[in-house]
Amino acid sequence: MGELKILKLKDGDDVIESLKEFASKNNIQQGYIKEAEGKIRDFEISAFSGGGSIQNYRDKNQQDVIAINGQITLSKGNPVIQLKISVSRAGLSAVSGLLLSAKAGETLDIAIEKRDMSKMIYA
Repeated sequence: MGELKILKLKDGDDVIESLKEFASKNNIQQGYIKEAEGKIRDFEISAFSGGGSIQNYRDKNQQDVIAINGQITLSKGNPVIQLKISVSRAGLSAVSGLLLSAKAGETLDIAIEKRDMSKMIYA
């Protein structure tokens, strides 16, 4: 297990860009997004919609983050963020998929596990 870090976002912060900046500042070359608590708004999620097609879902309203996971990797020295997310929506339903963009709503705390690649053992 690696070192656990918490990114605290305020209302209106760009989620993806904030994660990239956080990864750079904390020298996270390999990290796992473990969980989040809070809300997002102005978001776009890409998800499978049946029959093999992909549909993008957009919502400007603030919604609760139900679940999140993903990873931080490096490509040509720059952080790359891949997030899968599930958010609430009206009518006791949720939408889940790959997060393409989002802003934090009110507050959003994201837990990131920083992995030390020099200590990784591959079998």
